[in-house]
Amino acid sequence: MKKNKLHQSVQNCTKQSTIMVDKPPHYTKHKWEVIAILQEFFPTEPLLWQCGKYLLRCLYKKNLVQDLKKLIWYANKRIDQEENTK
Repeated sequence: MKKNKLHQSVQNCTKQSTIMVDKPPHYTKHKWEVIAILQEFFPTEPLLWQCGKYLLRCLYKKNLVQDLKKLIWYANKRIDQEENTK
């Protein structure tokens, strides 16, 4: 009996971990998954990809200010990159 409960507990943890990796709720709340939007709009722009990621999920995570600061950090890196190529 104890072994069954332990096995079920491990299965539940594994299932929850898989969901957080494959389909986290902060990326799947809307009609489109964040990954699909990022792939469509920024296929060759990793810094803008990061900006989009933080923007699209910031309202659904626990720290709005932190995500917005990360977005700004990546945006500043992209601005620096653009300015240094001219």
